Amino acid sequence: MRAAQLYEIGKPLRLVDIPTPTPGHGEVLVRVKASGICHSDVHYKYGVSPVGKLPITLGHEVAGIVEEVGPGVEGLEVGTPVAVHYQLSCGNCQYCRSGREYLCRQGAMIGKHVDGGFAEYLKAPAWNILKVPNGVPLEQAAIIGCAVSTPFHALRRARLRAGESVAVYGVGGIGIHAVQLASRIFGAGLVIAVDLLEGKLRAARQVGADETVNASEVDPVEAIKELTGGGADVVVEAVGLRKTAEQSVESAGKGGRVVLIGIGREYVQIQPYTQVILKELEIIGSSDHNRQEMETLLRLVATGRLDLSKSITHRVSLDQINEGMRILEESIGNPIRVVVRQP
Repeated sequence: MRAAQLYEIGKPLRLVDIPTPTPGHGEVLVRVKASGICHSDVHYKYGVSPVGKLPITLGHEVAGIVEEVGPGVEGLEVGTPVAVHYQLSCGNCQYCRSGREYLCRQGAMIGKHVDGGFAEYLKAPAWNILKVPNGVPLEQAAIIGCAVSTPFHALRRARLRAGESVAVYGVGGIGIHAVQLASRIFGAGLVIAVDLLEGKLRAARQVGADETVNASEVDPVEAIKELTGGGADVVVEAVGLRKTAEQSVESAGKGGRVVLIGIGREYVQIQPYTQVILKELEIIGSSDHNRQEMETLLRLVATGRLDLSKSITHRVSLDQINEGMRILEESIGNPIRVVVRQP
């Protein structure tokens, strides 16, 4: 089969021929139909977040059709449309038993530690395979695997309540779905999108942002404080830069919650007394999501409560994988999600 693999940090992916995997006991072989390109894939390419091996097939937002099932697999038949939950876990530790498999002591990630979905086929444990409900396009099911489930988990971690105000720093593939989910699913009273690019802010308004702030033109902290009367109840940091993380802390109001999901290398400086203690501020880390959250989001799309029809702005073939990566890296055409589609 063909696969797009990272061979060397900082270099383009290579399209290579490798053996098609054979599913073992409890495993499923998926014929990949759609794979979202996540900004995490860019981080892996440049070593910002290290991969588990080289070469490796990237791609962790995956959907397709069941091609073959291994011994011991029940409830999944050949031809079934499925999405892949990329968290590999032991199922037995305290974190797995509490539905937090993303914290598993022995956990690994498809597309980071083991070969992922930028390939014609993908092998995964049956537990990681979710049936896609009728009416959900496979390319939308694919991006639910991270672009939608990661901000959904983050807003749950932030304990966002109906009527509260939310500010989202960075409205790329993750942040724009945080905006949409906060507005359409969580019932936020005021949703503020912050970015440097007017095209991204326009897209944020289309999916539910009540206010937008162009941080290249105004101080976003002051703008958020003015819009909320002192600071937002919840601030989502989806950029991963020191500056935006520190601005997020400053943008939260008294009793507010700042949830960090952006990946970056920089250390962040805060003043514990004035910025955290006096405000009773909570700074929350949010890592990935769980299987149940993916199932919930698939149902929300199937029932029409969540509309992802505008989320996929660019489509490329497997042969064009490096062009797809470049679109995301250079923000060509204001990408929300670039999806690799296969026949």
